[in-house]
Amino acid sequence: MKKTLTLSLLVLSLTGCATVPADKDNLATQLDGPLAQLQLDTRQLQLRLERLTENKECQQDNQCKVIGVGARPCGGPDQYLLYSTLHTDEKMLSYTNDRYQKLKKQQNEKLGLMSTCQMLMPPVSACIENKCALGNATR
Repeated sequence: MKKTLTLSLLVLSLTGCATVPADKDNLATQLDGPLAQLQLDTRQLQLRLERLTENKECQQDNQCKVIGVGARPCGGPDQYLLYSTLHTDEKMLSYTNDRYQKLKKQQNEKLGLMSTCQMLMPPVSACIENKCALGNATR
């Protein structure tokens, strides 16, 4: 009985132990690591940017603008979002975009991403049928 109790206590105490990898950089690639949190935070900001710019109603061309968002590994934005100044809080959009760009840069560095160093040119926006659209669209 004493051996069984001692063996049971030993097994229970060992099951509570976990090994920690010697290489702490490997922790960043685990599901619950800092990289996963960075990716989650980045995705939430991206969704916020999309929500801030979703209403594209306009009355004239100067109410339509584009903003470069994200960060390419070689520099510059990785995409442009079209928005209406009538329905977008530009101060909040700018603030959210600044945070998003910083996180995208961190994400690029942590993942060691590379890209073609081709800079994206901002598209031209226009108000077409009371909706902001890219200027290339037909009227």
